[in-house]
Amino acid sequence: MARPDQFAVKRSTFLSLKRITLGEIPEDSLTRTAYLFWRGLAPEPTLPARTDFRPENIPRDALPWVFLMDVIRMPDGKLDYRYRLNGTSNVSLVARDPKRRLASEVFEKSDRQFMLDSFDVTVQEKCPTFWIGAIPHDRIEQINIWRGLFPLAGDRENVDQILGIAVPRPGDA
Repeated sequence: MARPDQFAVKRSTFLSLKRITLGEIPEDSLTRTAYLFWRGLAPEPTLPARTDFRPENIPRDALPWVFLMDVIRMPDGKLDYRYRLNGTSNVSLVARDPKRRLASEVFEKSDRQFMLDSFDVTVQEKCPTFWIGAIPHDRIEQINIWRGLFPLAGDRENVDQILGIAVPRPGDA
């Protein structure tokens, strides 16, 4: 597995996101719960596929915070991501539902590449990535989050979807 600092993600004007290791995620975090669910879908080093689970099998307490994105491979080699599913708590957290929209359309221009780069790392490395971040919020300026991105591969090798979770860190919910 690559070192967390190997792939630097540029800081956005409005957001912050820092890659961390699984060991830095608290034991009781829903991000760790989602990781254990994802890892239980297929034995290592195999990547799980979307067909390995149904949304109702996602742990009940994590489900409202989960999102699922399709990886869109552009003709020029760049990647984009289409939101397929967004948990209700995740939608409430960011005050919008990006379902069926491309990530490149959802994020403001100043934050777009910043966010796409963080998704790209998961696709390129073909392994889960973990992040600590801050996202803007209309009522309280920003919310600090734990985030996990988990690759899914229909052929067990090439990432075609990302299962993700973004949950507020204690004190921010």
